[in-house]
This record gives sequence, structure tokens and C-alpha cells, in this order.
Amino acid sequence: MPAAAGGSGSGDPDMVLIGELLEDISRNPPAIQARKLLTEHYIAIGWLDAATENALELKKLAPTDPDVTQFIVILSKKSEPPPAPPTPIIKKKPVATVRQLKARKNPQAPVQLSGNLDASRQELTQGYDKLRQKAKFLLVDLLHLQALQKKNGLQTSKNTPRIQAIVEGRTTSVVQAGPANARSVASQMQENPERAVEIAITDLEAILSRLEDSEEDVKRSHLVKRMRAVEVALPEDKKSSPEIAFMHVEHENLDRNYVNDETMLGDAVKDIERENFWVTEDNYAWDMEELAQAITVNGGVMRNPLSRQMFTPKDIRGIVSHTHGKGLAALQVAQHEMSKGVRDGTIVEMEKLAALLLDDQSADSLPSRHAVDEFLAYVATLPELEQKALDGLRCPAKDTHTGQAYDFTIGESVRDAKGNRVCFHKTGDFIQQAAAYLRQNRGAAPDSADKCIVM
Repeated sequence: MPAAAGGSGSGDPDMVLIGELLEDISRNPPAIQARKLLTEHYIAIGWLDAATENALELKKLAPTDPDVTQFIVILSKKSEPPPAPPTPIIKKKPVATVRQLKARKNPQAPVQLSGNLDASRQELTQGYDKLRQKAKFLLVDLLHLQALQKKNGLQTSKNTPRIQAIVEGRTTSVVQAGPANARSVASQMQENPERAVEIAITDLEAILSRLEDSEEDVKRSHLVKRMRAVEVALPEDKKSSPEIAFMHVEHENLDRNYVNDETMLGDAVKDIERENFWVTEDNYAWDMEELAQAITVNGGVMRNPLSRQMFTPKDIRGIVSHTHGKGLAALQVAQHEMSKGVRDGTIVEMEKLAALLLDDQSADSLPSRHAVDEFLAYVATLPELEQKALDGLRCPAKDTHTGQAYDFTIGESVRDAKGNRVCFHKTGDFIQQAAAYLRQNRGAAPDSADKCIVM
């Protein structure tokens, strides 16, 4: 018999448990055991409609399971209306005498409010405006103090968001109750998609405020569970918001260790403002404004400027969706367009050049020099748009020996080889990989200049 059979239905819902069970059901169908546990929990907390729905679904999936049959019996009993109470016998009270009526106390008259409330309203409004002005000055001091605390590794005040809410007139954000359940938070995020991350941050901070005396690992564990529970209740295209919120809360409230301690311009990672902060999957922390500039200078190639490794697809989606990274999406399109603007004959010439450069073992490298000159002469005969594509396109390629990513275009690599700035074998290695990449993406050369964008 299920454990919840004797439950009173008055317990509090465990939203973390519910979220984990729902996630297990969605990932491992039919998940009979998870459905049973979920039904038991629903019965225990009194969510009979949800329990009935799950029990009926279980009946379809496991019609012979005795636990499922017991669920149906329990829920059918709980859904039956209680027996009607017996009709009470009304006894007539004796009529009170005049003396008794006089002895009773007269009921108190209701409180009468003054008809003119304008003065009170004006006083309240003026007082609230003064409070906001004081909060504004206090917020400036708190932000300066917070910056100093971060630099010295001290715990920052948890009241800054509330003070900011007073300054902005968001009174509902000042006094907060305990954390809402995960589904409620997810619903709010779906109703306000432009504030989804902010709502998730507020929710995680509410969780964190209840764990002030706990250790870092305990706090992080609770935050991760909450994040997963909210994610389960969100559609696929909204699941990134809780993760972004967790990233910010962890940066601002927990001692997270990143690969880098400073940004590319030398600022401390802990001083990066929330609007600019981002963490990639390789655990590098970024000031997004700096990262966007670095990627732009690199021709739009999505490569980590510090490790020289390519970003993952998930990182790329996050970067181009950020406020400072939206312009990078156009550079990605431009790179793809340029790869389509290199014709088949040029790819064949590149393959010939690469093969000769890699095979040349002569002492004076004359065959390689002649091959480079011939290729440059061939490029000079190409249409202007195709020449621009070769000069601007950065193909994903790595040094075969060291694994280090190459960081130049096709045109740059050949010119560097001619000027003895790069060895011929390394140039051949890059050209060979670039030719293979172009062959996968080959297409007709663009007809007009607006279809080929030079980096």
C-alpha cells in the first residue's frame, strides 16, 4: 500500500522534489517509479486533482500494478463528498423582556473617517519622496562601499537591491516573503520575458538569504537545485535564464574561482558589473564589452582571446545574445558568406599549393617560393569580391603539431609565407585545412558587393 495512504493532505509541497521527479519523468519515460512517488507526494500535500491525473496516467501505463490500483481507491474515497450532517433541532429561545433588552450594551458605532483625506495623502506622498531621496544618497554610498568590499574580499551588503528598489519606486520588491515555489517563479518569468533573468536572480537571492549561516558548498547546492527546478518548469527556449541568473548570483555572492583573476584590460573579475559580466564554459570570466571588441578585431572568429581555443556552440549562442555581443552575429554571417564566395577552381589551387608546401624538403625552398608566387599571381586574376573573401575569411584551423589555433586569413598566411614571417610548412598546413573547410561550404561567388562583407 502506498506510504501516502494515511496522509492527512496538510503537508507543505517540496518543490525541489517535485521538480526532480518531473524532470526524471520527462527524460526517462515511462518512469513508473517516479510517477508513483510524485502521486504519493501529491496525495500527502493535498493536491488531489494533480494526484488523480497522475494516477490515471499510471493506470494506462501499468494497469496491473497494485500500487496504482490502491492510488485509484484512495483518490476515489477522498473525492467522495462527506455525508450530510443531521439537521439540527432548532429550539426557540425565550423572548427577552424589556428590562433585559435595556440591560444589553448598545453596539459600538463604526469608526467614521474624516471626509477630507487630501492633507493625509499629501503628507504621505511628501514623506515617501523624502525617503526616496535619502535612499538615493544611501545607495551611492553603498555602491562605493560594495566596490571596496569586493576589492578586499569582504562580504557585501545584502540590502543594496532593496535600497535600489526604494530609489526606483518598486515598493513590492522591498518587503519580500519567503521564496515562491518553482512553478510560480517560472510562470512569472514567462509572463515577463524581458525581466526573466531579473526574476530568477531575485528568487535565488531569496533562497540565499535563508542560508546565511551555511557553508559555501551548501549554499551552492541549494541554488543549483532551485535553478534546476525552475528550468524544468520552463519551455526549451527559456531554460537559459535561470542559468544566467545563477551565474550572476554566484559571482556576486559566492567565492567562485575562475581561470582568470583579471579582465583583458587588467580590471579585477570581481569588479565587473552585472550588465557586462559573462562566464564561458571553459570557466573564463569576461567583461562582455571587452570580449566583443576583441572578437570584432579578430574578424568575428569566435575564439577565446586568452586561451586561443574556439568557443563552444553554447558559448557562442550566449555571447551573440548578450547586449554587447549582438553585433557579432552579423560578423558570423559575413564569415559564412565569404566562405560561399570562393569558387571551386580557387579551392583546387589552394589544395595544390598546400600539397607542394608540405612536400617540399629542399634546402633553399625554391619550389615553395615559386608556388607561393604563382598562387598570388592567380589570386590577382580573380574577381574583386573573391579576392576580398580570401583576404577577410578566417577558417577554423589548428597547428597539426602544437594544436594551437591559427589566427590569420588565407591571404595573410600566403603573404606572410612570401615575406618569411611564417614557415612554408606551417602555411601549407593552414591552407590545407582552409581548403577542406571551403570545400564543405563552397558555393557560387556573390553577384553583388552587399553579399560579401570584408572583415
